[in-house]
Amino acid sequence: MLGKIVVVGASAAGCRLALAAHSVGQDVTLVDEHPQAMKDMSFDAPWFYGAGLPSALLNDNSIAQALLEGSPELVECLEAGVDIRVSTILWGAFRNGPNCVNVGRPRVGLVTRDGNEILEHDSLIIATGVRDFVPSFKGWELPGVFGGKAGIALLDLYQVFEGRKVVVLGTSELALRFIRSALSRGVEIVAVIEAGDEVAAGIEAAEWLSQQTIPVHLGHVLQEAKGSVAVTGARCASLDGSSTFDLDCDSIAVAIATLPNIELPAAMGCKMQYDPNVASWVPEINAQGETSLENVFWAANDRAVDALLERINGAEPDAPPGPPPAASISTLDYIKAWISALHQSGDDAVTLCQCESVSRGEFCGIAPPAYLGKELRNQQTPVNQSDSSDAPRINQDFMKRMTRVSMGHCQGKRCRDEAVVALSLRFGCDVEAIRPASYRFPLRPIDLGLIADDDESDEIRLNWQMWPYETRQD
Repeated sequence: MLGKIVVVGASAAGCRLALAAHSVGQDVTLVDEHPQAMKDMSFDAPWFYGAGLPSALLNDNSIAQALLEGSPELVECLEAGVDIRVSTILWGAFRNGPNCVNVGRPRVGLVTRDGNEILEHDSLIIATGVRDFVPSFKGWELPGVFGGKAGIALLDLYQVFEGRKVVVLGTSELALRFIRSALSRGVEIVAVIEAGDEVAAGIEAAEWLSQQTIPVHLGHVLQEAKGSVAVTGARCASLDGSSTFDLDCDSIAVAIATLPNIELPAAMGCKMQYDPNVASWVPEINAQGETSLENVFWAANDRAVDALLERINGAEPDAPPGPPPAASISTLDYIKAWISALHQSGDDAVTLCQCESVSRGEFCGIAPPAYLGKELRNQQTPVNQSDSSDAPRINQDFMKRMTRVSMGHCQGKRCRDEAVVALSLRFGCDVEAIRPASYRFPLRPIDLGLIADDDESDEIRLNWQMWPYETRQD
């Protein structure tokens, strides 16, 4: 019995699950953060929009209309009578546990521009989809650089894309989806840059790109996004060092890969495992898609969604949902190849963490934050020298505290994944041997005044100096 259900994420999968639960009489609330306010989009969550957000996003009415036009599954849920909360951020989830015994019925925190709501429920289905993976290169802070998912959203979901001449990094399925969408709206694809020696999406994709007369530069990498206040071009280099050339463009779409949005299950304390096929830690799930936390479900892929639909319809699948068909190259290997190529063509001075202005070299060298004005007395290594086989070789939280990489206002959305792979490549550690940085609530940068009452009582105002002492005596 699933009881009151909260579904997080109004993707096609999230909508399917909400509709199925609603059709069998379950009480369902579907939560989604889109359409986002421009302020929230500037934090590059869930997708990497970059610094060049179109002003048309300020028109709330047209954006809401565009969202409905681009989301037929959401319209179906609306017409069916599902309780839908859009433009709503799920910032936290709370339930009884070893360190919290008085929550009672599980609750989630929902915040909108108008205020906060604590919603009780019995089951939580996490269908939060994926986010952009965007590695660093010289000039990646410029307006006009964005991730593949963000580009597709600006083209199809929000319908406000302003770029006219785009260079695409990567030849994955994500890149192909972006290119098809861009072409359908009259956007010119100037060139496609691929670090590998073949089109990652396969032979048919390579043939289609050829039919579209789109130049594909295999064995090349982006050396620099050119421009002073916005992208005005791109400099590319061959990986064998034999040539460089410039491209005339106003946008650069980084469509190398996506990674699952795991902030919510990780912060809730779900047991996690590393999956190289998706290049990320993900929740462990059983045959019904249930995580290690009771009645918390993870819609990892289509097979997991099918297993969840069976559970909603009363069936009891007896085998764990298998992984999707394996690609010719794993996402982790593809990401590693790109980061290796970008670091080879760039240098250690390239900014890795935009929020804290930390370079690749400062991060891997464990340089103290610049505001301290000091350097390490002796060279350090982040690699754990313990003989214990259970100890992580590198602890990303330690690196975060020492260098401030991933501690900025984007909460690591831009840099934490490249940071892990960079450590793996430089120090010869498997990615799964690096303990990932932790997540915590709130999951998005939000106005704390919306989720907490800052109006102190008269008693607190009068006696606040004594309050800690009195609490300890209790």
